[in-house]
Amino acid sequence: MKRNTRSKRYPLVSQRWLVLAAIGIGLAIALYWTRHEDRPASPAQTVQSEFTPISPESAERVPPFHPTVEAARPLPRTLPASWFRNPLVARAYAIAERLPEVLVQQPCYCWCDQFGHGSLLDCYASDHGAT
Repeated sequence: MKRNTRSKRYPLVSQRWLVLAAIGIGLAIALYWTRHEDRPASPAQTVQSEFTPISPESAERVPPFHPTVEAARPLPRTLPASWFRNPLVARAYAIAERLPEVLVQQPCYCWCDQFGHGSLLDCYASDHGAT
């Protein structure tokens, strides 16, 4: 005599799915909160105009950069991309060679201003950009 085992399995399977669904929903909520918790309430809190004074206590230190291309002239020459064997480094130097006006207006957050660099372009005028 065979027992009807199907009727006994379905409640167990449905309970597993409910538990898995509850765990998934809980993880989704936790992920949402952790991703959105660090963001400011409005973009206006992070955007600084050139006329808005930044107090040293409230802002992180920004490495040096040139506000305009004219202020940075003469621009330093970048090293040739062909000097580097690593294809990613060579590509970065090739891009830096084409866009010096952009890089001279960007700060470098590896804090190389301690070595006399005045902008991100200076990193590509030496082998510093390859490290």
